[in-house]
Amino acid sequence: MTLRPPTRKPPPPPPRRVTNRLSNSDKGCEIQDKPLGIAGRIANLRLNQVGLNPTRRETKASESKTSAEELVVQVEEAIVEEPVGPFIRAHKPTWEEIESRGPAFVRAICRKAPPIPGKDSPTPPVPVRRLPPMSTRLPTPPPEPEPGTYHDVVHDELEGVDRMHDSCIKCHDFSFIDDHAAQFPRHTVTSLEQLACDLTSPWQSETEKFRAIFTWLHHNVAYDTQAFFSGNVRAATPKSTFQSGLAVCDGYAGLFVTLAEYAGLQALKVSGHGKGFGYVAPDVNAPAPQFEMNHAWNCALMDGEWRLVDSCWGAGALDGLSYHPRFTPSWFTSTNAEFGKRHYPEDPGYQLVSEGEGGVISWEDYILVPEPPVIFGDFHEHSFSPHFLQPDVKSVQGGTTVSFHLFKLCEHMSTAQADNYVYFVNTPDDNRMPLTLNDAGGWSANVFIPRGAGGEVSIFYVKEVNGQDARGLGVQGFKAVMGKKAMSFGGLCRWIVA
Repeated sequence: MTLRPPTRKPPPPPPRRVTNRLSNSDKGCEIQDKPLGIAGRIANLRLNQVGLNPTRRETKASESKTSAEELVVQVEEAIVEEPVGPFIRAHKPTWEEIESRGPAFVRAICRKAPPIPGKDSPTPPVPVRRLPPMSTRLPTPPPEPEPGTYHDVVHDELEGVDRMHDSCIKCHDFSFIDDHAAQFPRHTVTSLEQLACDLTSPWQSETEKFRAIFTWLHHNVAYDTQAFFSGNVRAATPKSTFQSGLAVCDGYAGLFVTLAEYAGLQALKVSGHGKGFGYVAPDVNAPAPQFEMNHAWNCALMDGEWRLVDSCWGAGALDGLSYHPRFTPSWFTSTNAEFGKRHYPEDPGYQLVSEGEGGVISWEDYILVPEPPVIFGDFHEHSFSPHFLQPDVKSVQGGTTVSFHLFKLCEHMSTAQADNYVYFVNTPDDNRMPLTLNDAGGWSANVFIPRGAGGEVSIFYVKEVNGQDARGLGVQGFKAVMGKKAMSFGGLCRWIVA
């Protein structure tokens, strides 16, 4: 018996796809020549998905045809055509309505339209492009630079920095030089000659070289408080100051001169009187006290000009019996006239003040000056000038209106709100009066001091608001947050109420 394979029943044909619109009146699937409308296309799309979806059950052709006809009818019944009505003629405005819209609209309505360009309209000329003349020969390329040393790299990085002749010394940016001077700790230096070379050789101007020496002394020499308060100050040499890292003013000035000479610079040590730690102003109505020499500083030839420098006061300050390193660059950038308000040399010729700045003053004019207000460290940190601070005496009179004035070290320094804090006068009755910008380029406030209140009057600045830096707060912002948000303040200066 011969075995035959089982007979397989062929699968039903796929559902018929409707390609033309079916007539509702003819159930015999008569094909029309018109293309399908939107309803037919939607129904056709729905039916095509049946054949493409494998999870759908297969349907017979008759069932598919009936479903297509019913779907077409349902979609066509769902589509409601909006009747197209007659066109609405636009309202022509009257002249009164045009005038009511303003003179600008009237001018626009009355303006003549530009002519319509035609074939005969002139074509705008094409701009002529002039080419540069061709060179007769190719330029010779510059030679390749030799690999630079560390000093050459420093000069390259300073190409974009303003040089000394481009800005005044007070607002000149010495930050790059100050950072460089901090790279040579005293315990790593092998000799003063090498130190002088390392500090100054990267810089071109004499002012920059002296600045590097000035900054290095701040980082590496501390004031010898033990010798000063015990009265056991001994003569120091530049070598002993360098080895110990301790000195009083004479040691700072001597080492400054030695480093300058090793660097090929000219500097001298100047001895005289300084209104420094423990100074009490004498009675201006009493006879002048005898000259007393208690301090030392330097004069240095910087780019053709002799300037006065105090590296001891620039390095830090005494607070009670303790010494606090605090960099005060104003003792490098002060004018000689400003410097002379707190320094008087043994030889008056070393005041180095020109006649235009007031000339040389006598010992009496120097010492018989009312005591100035107390100035705090933040005053110098914010680059304010103690020489233009008003009132310039330590006491103010109660029961009067006092004018307070605050100025930056240099007129080129920014007084913009975004770059500064809010400064205010605080009176004994806790009245906080903000200072505002004046026409002279500083900040001013006229404040009434209560009579008999006693106490102190101070100028503060708003340091933080809710723990955030308050730079750029502005006077209006200060008034808005005062008493509503947590604020911290920093002191600038202080007066006594008489």
